[in-house]
Amino acid sequence: MNRYTIDDLEILIATMNRGDLSFLKRIFSKPISEITENIIIVNQGTVVLDSEYSNIQVINDAQLGLSRSRNIAIQNASKPLCWILDDDVQLLPGAIESVIESHNTNNTAIITFKTRSDNNEPYYTLGDASKLHDRKSIRKVLSPEITFKHKEIINKLGYDERFGLGSTFEDSENYIFLKEALDNGVSLMSDPKFVVKHPKTTSSDMVVTDRVIKARGALAAFDNRPIKLMALKYMFFLLRKGYVVNLPVLLKKYQVFVQGAHAYLKSSK
Repeated sequence: MNRYTIDDLEILIATMNRGDLSFLKRIFSKPISEITENIIIVNQGTVVLDSEYSNIQVINDAQLGLSRSRNIAIQNASKPLCWILDDDVQLLPGAIESVIESHNTNNTAIITFKTRSDNNEPYYTLGDASKLHDRKSIRKVLSPEITFKHKEIINKLGYDERFGLGSTFEDSENYIFLKEALDNGVSLMSDPKFVVKHPKTTSSDMVVTDRVIKARGALAAFDNRPIKLMALKYMFFLLRKGYVVNLPVLLKKYQVFVQGAHAYLKSSK
């Protein structure tokens, strides 16, 4: 088994319209000049970002799409280990060492970790022991929890660019990525260590928005689930949780779900 060091890790960050590197200070909790980690930043949009630091590579991309950004970073990574981060997280003390240690201990291709919210509570409850992932557990994996051995991913897996912010279906990109890993026999496990702090509300939490419901419909089609049944179950969820109590609005949400499923099926032909 390889013995990885901090220099073997590359951190992949997606962002938009950044004019300077100041956002890195919050992520790493130190001045930019003191950041020694290897970083690839994919900066999408119309603003050009430059880096004067040899360990911080910037790729400017005029097109949009979070999954596109992830794929660009993965394709340009050159280190044995990669860690996907968002631009609004904060690394917890010892996080990088935890990632390195876990990959030195496990041959697993993809290892996910855990996130704390701003009030230091666990973002999701996934247990306190390392375990192999299954289709149920990968639904609760956030982007900045995903690390992987680059050689096990490159030219084997990629993000489906139809999913994720800025794409046709603006959610569920991590589930699609990890589900493809499971389906293709890529080893996948969770490590119970906390590595990042992230604001509690994320785009995936806005379950009542049309864009998320559309993505849920697409996800049902991706999983070959009965579309109308899954739409009804999702409507019952919205009703039971009190997110929607108006019947005309609920019917509209049902239509959005079904339309999302049909849009995915059409895009897959």
